[in-house]
Amino acid sequence: MAEDPPGLTALAAACAVFGLEDTDARLLHHRSNVVYLLPRDQVVVRLAPATDLRRERAATVIKVTRWLAEHQEPIALAPVPGDQPVFAGSAIATFWPYRPTTPPPTLGELARLVHRLHQVPPPPFPLPRYRPLYRLREALDIDRHRSDPVLTGTTRAWLEGRVTALLDNYARTTFPLGFGLVHADAHSENLVRQGDGWVLIDWDQTCLGPRELDLLTGLPDHFNESESARTTFLTAYGYDLTRWPSWPLLRDIAELHSLAAYIRLAPTKPAAANELARRVYSLRTGDRSVRWEAVS
Repeated sequence: MAEDPPGLTALAAACAVFGLEDTDARLLHHRSNVVYLLPRDQVVVRLAPATDLRRERAATVIKVTRWLAEHQEPIALAPVPGDQPVFAGSAIATFWPYRPTTPPPTLGELARLVHRLHQVPPPPFPLPRYRPLYRLREALDIDRHRSDPVLTGTTRAWLEGRVTALLDNYARTTFPLGFGLVHADAHSENLVRQGDGWVLIDWDQTCLGPRELDLLTGLPDHFNESESARTTFLTAYGYDLTRWPSWPLLRDIAELHSLAAYIRLAPTKPAAANELARRVYSLRTGDRSVRWEAVS
């Protein structure tokens, strides 16, 4: 199984289909998606390999964000008008208006936006249900079939065992906030300014799932939010997730899930390979003092 990241050729093809120029396109970041800015049109293009899962996700993202953008107080950034998503060869693309991110949002602003999202009833169209660690299992399968795998057999076996244990625990867990429409990747980097407020972007993981997923910013983890910042976030939301005895389960799932993008990128991106090694080491040794850094 292969999943090669799209490049400039795919960008040019997608822009041609959508009717935009890719001249002077600037790479913004490259993790699970490849994201470019088109300066002339002030449009952001998100590219991913056109696998069945990514096709399903892209179609869901366009539906959900258009629907949420219609609310009196918008929660999501609406995509650029036009026929989306766009399929161009082996890539799938979505197009979004560029919006500023400065000055940066506070965690209180993020929490209040998430709280509004959780009051929204399910949309009038089908949504996928949350599938914990699906992308990690997919990445492990990709690596297993590489001629030169990133992971050693011992590391892969440990990760697969950890996945099984966490999924078994998840299946036995009851979630106090219930299930509903969730963003499932709610953090400050996924907010952009719109008018006088903020809206959420990057809805690739949106689904029907436990609402606690959107409160992970309030949990102690390897990403090093201070305790006071986490308290600010949970207070603004109105629920202290750390009082729930099962909170470590969601932290552990989220941390393990984050390895998926780095497993995909590691063969061609040394910084991703180094970060993957740090994360796996800290998880296997239980060293929670190790702080993780995002690699774009």
